[in-house]
Amino acid sequence: MRYKAYRPSGRFTFPGLLLLGLGGFLGTFIIEACYVYLLGFLSHLLARFLVTSLCLFLVSCLLSFLVRITRTRNRKAIRIVVLTVLILAFYASRCVYVSLVNDMWELGANELLTKGYPFGQLLIRWAKLFISPHVVFSALYKILPYGVTSLNGKMIVGIPLLLIWLIEMILLIMVPYLVTAALSERPYDEMTGLWLTRREEWPVAYIENYRDIRAQLKAKNDEPLLSAIRSASYYRREGQESYAILEFYRGGDYIDPYVTLTNVKAVQSGPRKLRHKYIRLCRLCDIGAQEALQLHEQLEAAAKEMGHQKFSIGRFFSDLFSRMGWSQRSKSARHLRLEKEKLSSKAADAVMTADDAKMDAQELKVERQIELDQEIELDVEIEGETVHVPKVTPEMEKAYLTKKNS
Repeated sequence: MRYKAYRPSGRFTFPGLLLLGLGGFLGTFIIEACYVYLLGFLSHLLARFLVTSLCLFLVSCLLSFLVRITRTRNRKAIRIVVLTVLILAFYASRCVYVSLVNDMWELGANELLTKGYPFGQLLIRWAKLFISPHVVFSALYKILPYGVTSLNGKMIVGIPLLLIWLIEMILLIMVPYLVTAALSERPYDEMTGLWLTRREEWPVAYIENYRDIRAQLKAKNDEPLLSAIRSASYYRREGQESYAILEFYRGGDYIDPYVTLTNVKAVQSGPRKLRHKYIRLCRLCDIGAQEALQLHEQLEAAAKEMGHQKFSIGRFFSDLFSRMGWSQRSKSARHLRLEKEKLSSKAADAVMTADDAKMDAQELKVERQIELDQEIELDVEIEGETVHVPKVTPEMEKAYLTKKNS
């Protein structure tokens, strides 16, 4: 077993990007068009807030779903396409807004609700406005002094209405964009073709020799880190003492081989005050599918023995489906991963030449150096004294004051 940090492959397909672009635009436009019509007839502040929140949630879910089903792993491509989709969809929703305001001014809100227009006619009007941006912005400028937006029965016009529009633009564009970009950071298992969407955090015993582990990693020695991961034991916290976090990614009953190990160090920062400092030892370290599964089962068994079993809704349904026999996909994914690991290791031993091995070693050295430099930059502050007690005792308080005064 070797230390190998996860790196996104950056793969994508043009049909996948096309589906992400077109499907994202059409879906986002439909959601935001419904949002415009609902806000056009709602005045209560709480109702408008709930509608806005629902719109943001649906758009974020839609774009994240499209990223996953198209299996786009290129983060730059995802960000460009999603941002373009959100900007165009927001502009299209302004076309719908202008059309709705014109109808309300011409017919009135009550008559518009009872009479309405055929959907085909509305689509034609929206399309004409979409290709005429000067008409849209001119109409928005004319709407601004009069307004049609009311909050709790009070009409909003002028600068307050402009601020509402700007807040809408920021929310409808930036929130789904940031959510989708964050979810695209989740790892993708190339061997099984699965997105690793659910993360589990397990408290384990504090890694005392973390400085030596990081120094050995810098010297290209992975064994101390792997030994610390292998020997990780479940730790039940009793207060604010130091501990470590071992993170797993899973889907159903499939435990992915990538784990993250982080020390949470308790540091006395005042006479009666503790703070915690996070020291990451590795991020998404590939330890192998079988070993990750065994380690997860050991931690789970130890937690049950101590009577500290975590409840998770997702885990509850996963176990329910497993008992019903609906978890074959996850099991086959694990078997597929194990088989591919065996085949890939044999193929690598048979095919790799000395030049290839030398090149891989150089690339790995550069990648590790970059990772370690980034981690060391985050760890420049004075670490202080590790505290392995639930709370600050009088002796600790006295020692802290003596040390500070000296």
